[in-house]
Amino acid sequence: MKKYLKTLVAMALLAIICNRSMADGIEFNHGNWEQVKAAAKSQHKLIFIDFYTSWCAPCKFMAQTIFPLKDVGDFYNKNFVCVQIDAEKGEGIALARKYEVHAYPTMIFTNEKEDVIHRALGSSTADEFIGQGKIALTASPDELADLKDKYLKNEMTKEELYKYFLRVKAAGNDKETSEVFDKYFAMAANVSADMFNTISANVYSPDSKAFIYLEQHHDEFANLAGKEKVDNFIRKTYIEDVEYNKFKSDEEYQAAMAKLKAKVNLTEKEELNIDANYYCTTKDKDRYMAAASKLATNYYYVTKDDFQLSNLIGGASRFDLTKDEWLTVKAWAEHALAIKDNALNNASLAIVYKSMKDKEQALKYINKSLEDCQRDKETYASRIEMFKKEIEDATY
Repeated sequence: MKKYLKTLVAMALLAIICNRSMADGIEFNHGNWEQVKAAAKSQHKLIFIDFYTSWCAPCKFMAQTIFPLKDVGDFYNKNFVCVQIDAEKGEGIALARKYEVHAYPTMIFTNEKEDVIHRALGSSTADEFIGQGKIALTASPDELADLKDKYLKNEMTKEELYKYFLRVKAAGNDKETSEVFDKYFAMAANVSADMFNTISANVYSPDSKAFIYLEQHHDEFANLAGKEKVDNFIRKTYIEDVEYNKFKSDEEYQAAMAKLKAKVNLTEKEELNIDANYYCTTKDKDRYMAAASKLATNYYYVTKDDFQLSNLIGGASRFDLTKDEWLTVKAWAEHALAIKDNALNNASLAIVYKSMKDKEQALKYINKSLEDCQRDKETYASRIEMFKKEIEDATY
């Protein structure tokens, strides 16, 4: 148990140091939850919460790519008290339970009284992310209940139904989201480029009536919106329906994969990605390491993708690895560092060496990570200093 907790601490650091300089982007409050609520009350602002985990790739994407942008920072810093919360650490565990967080990243917009105003799931573009904030600013805690009352009474116009759909979607109830969109689609269905854009932005299941309608009118939509765009969306929907599903057993997963391969001609890389994701979430170490090793050597080494190698390291670090398995993960970290000499990749290698109980090498690479922070003018040097002290204090 102690060793597992140390791994979580190390991976929490890896998630934190994924954040690039926030000088122009979102300024996150680093106080505890009570301090965050007090700040929101004194500043008369809503609270924006980014619930993340150390192993979540979309979380890293948002932290590295979206949160540091100036237009994102200008909007969120003006309108919200912003906080990042690790859903698997400290008070984040209770807060994630309180706000019913089950997927990552989950973005919660709340007031100082802890009423949920709005929520959004997953990674997004800068414009979409700002759009979610705008919805939160114009919504109220009672609006969703009022809309639902009209929905249940079947008293909604097409426009009201679409608004309700957006609120239900943001609330994260996948089943209800699909049901509401199907009702909206029954009123709004037509073959046009705009309708394809609406379907592609809001449909995630091949069982959706809108998706079935799209397939039935494939050639017409392809002529209007572009064949490649339509085909790619159909392919992506089938793949992600399996990739992000929660299966009750391995037999159920294997049956879903067989069904998917009958529909879509998967590449080896796509199949390995789906397998690695499933075996990571089900904590099947042997099959995760087998899939991840093939992804690393057959693809990410070749494409020189240090970011995806970092994701594999994060997944592997959730397991109690053998010495030989740690050597495999070390090779991934060394390749990532060879691709890009930066603070994150040096820190990743330091984490691996610490897990392998090699204090000398761990200190070597954490010191190099600190040097890179200074070179690249990163802002998370203090966090890496904390990890350095943990390495120095480690006893084996």
